[in-house]
Amino acid sequence: MLHLASPRRSAPLAAVGLIATLASFACGGGDAPAVDAGGDADAGLCAGRPCRTLIADAADWAAVSAPHTRDGRCDFLEDGKFIAPATAGAALQEVVFQDVKVHRLHLGFMTQALPEFFGGLTPQQYQQVVLRRADRQYWAGALFRLVDDGGETIGYGFDVAVDPAWDEQLTEAEVAAVAALLAPRFRLPLVYAPVSDTAIYFAQQFTSIEPHLPRQCQFVRCPTAGTDCVVVPSATTVCGHFWEGRTIEVEHARKARVAVAAGTVALPRELGEHTVPAIFGAGELGPSRVPIAPASATATYQVSRPAPSVVSRSYRQRYTTPTGPIDLTWELWLPETGGGFLFEEPHLGNFVNVLLGSGSFEEMSTLSTCTGEAYERWRARATLADGGSIAIEYQYQPPFAGSGPLFPVRAEVTLGGQTAIVDDYFRLVYAGEHHNWNNQFWVLFDAPLTYQGHAVHGVWLDEAAFTSELDGVYTLDAARRRLDTLTATSYVVERAP
Repeated sequence: MLHLASPRRSAPLAAVGLIATLASFACGGGDAPAVDAGGDADAGLCAGRPCRTLIADAADWAAVSAPHTRDGRCDFLEDGKFIAPATAGAALQEVVFQDVKVHRLHLGFMTQALPEFFGGLTPQQYQQVVLRRADRQYWAGALFRLVDDGGETIGYGFDVAVDPAWDEQLTEAEVAAVAALLAPRFRLPLVYAPVSDTAIYFAQQFTSIEPHLPRQCQFVRCPTAGTDCVVVPSATTVCGHFWEGRTIEVEHARKARVAVAAGTVALPRELGEHTVPAIFGAGELGPSRVPIAPASATATYQVSRPAPSVVSRSYRQRYTTPTGPIDLTWELWLPETGGGFLFEEPHLGNFVNVLLGSGSFEEMSTLSTCTGEAYERWRARATLADGGSIAIEYQYQPPFAGSGPLFPVRAEVTLGGQTAIVDDYFRLVYAGEHHNWNNQFWVLFDAPLTYQGHAVHGVWLDEAAFTSELDGVYTLDAARRRLDTLTATSYVVERAP
């Protein structure tokens, strides 16, 4: 049965009390009252339930935590969750740490593990009594084991779940109040570690609390002191991406994919030109997938300082192709003082932009992620008047200015009762203009479909110049020329669920 108290606000902490609370909090609650360590693993509220009311040591933490799901926070190794009373009138007056291996979500844990307090709690009621300040009775949030760039534990962090609205973000006093509740019951070193961009922004304005903020996960320590490096944890590839303003024919011709072997390549920090081991391996170029290969096992690496606080690091590698040599160039972005770059997803999509080719921009390929996993998932869907359909899935990052990366990953086309599914990088082509306007998509089939009595080798979606509406839909022949004009009864461009 659900027991909810009438809304009541906690008394504000005095400034001197807030500072004292924060000092104790930063030290892990060293002055907290004595409690039997781990005693309520078997007794008290959490007896026989997937939770604890005290985290006294690493064993207690391990009992309720789980590995952190891979995302953009490389400083989080494991995570857990907590619930704590926000008012004296809340029915539950204990701090509870739920076992996230059993119940990943707060609501499921509250209603199933603590039914005498939260039985029948609806998602709407949860938002009311947990997420929103006006009627809040409970604090609920996440806990994290924090690690440095070498994987060493540096402490633990907490975040608090709130409504995403700007005016619902936690004040510094509210963060301190939650810290004061957690400190006696969470005996490991604990700091505030906000997760959302908005919470991080607000935390950066705090004057008494120093939050733990995300670190740049693309940077790692190099194994050899005094050198920079590129670390490739596992073999991967980089793929050609569109360049705004080029035609779809040019984008198709500039398709490229290059392999990168696992390993660590040391790079000198000293100014000047150096010979270093080659980072990039063999590849394929163009729709015919012409093989290309490194001309040697080494590359040229130039370190310069164009301004007092700027260090430029330029990598150049020569390739051989059937039509002659071409160059691969990469401007590495590392801290001014040096470091290592972690060459893996999602960093390939955010920080790698390798140029391959020689000549004008229409003769160059710009290489980056082959998955686009750092971007948002989008899709375009057309329904055709004759009963057919076209669906294209792509990874896309809407731009603040200019154009955003847009990388098709899969398409499904139904024509004349036949369906083709295409997920081959070389057969999914995108071209666009500034701000990703006038989008063009080619879907090229592995084997032709028969439509209206003739072979069709692909389809072309042609969007309007400044909107996500269709200008036309066409079939393509073997030479990728327009064949049939198709009538679309609907066309939707949207974020994928």
